[in-house]
Amino acid sequence: MKNEEHYLLDVSRDDVVPYFMWDYQYTVGDIKKMLAEGDENQRLWLMAKIMRDARYSDVWKFISLQDFLKYRERLMQGRLGWKKGFWEFLYSSWIKYGIVKDGSNSNAISK
Repeated sequence: MKNEEHYLLDVSRDDVVPYFMWDYQYTVGDIKKMLAEGDENQRLWLMAKIMRDARYSDVWKFISLQDFLKYRERLMQGRLGWKKGFWEFLYSSWIKYGIVKDGSNSNAISK
């Protein structure tokens, strides 16, 4: 028997309500649209929800590194709950190893 992932874990399908939206009925397509077209508060709320509730590898399927860096300070201000320490550790490690420059804007990515 082939080991297949549950369809809720398949974030490549726009018609699926993904596992991290357990408390809402937004589909992958809805999420992509809200991140692209929503107002800034809606986008921040959704980015924080994804960063809290999605697997790390799935976060980057929805949020770009540029957007993370652009909104990092605002995301860290009470939006990430118990995951805040995880994201702070990652960011400080990225700086330490030269992956990103110390700064809060989208131009902080090292080349």
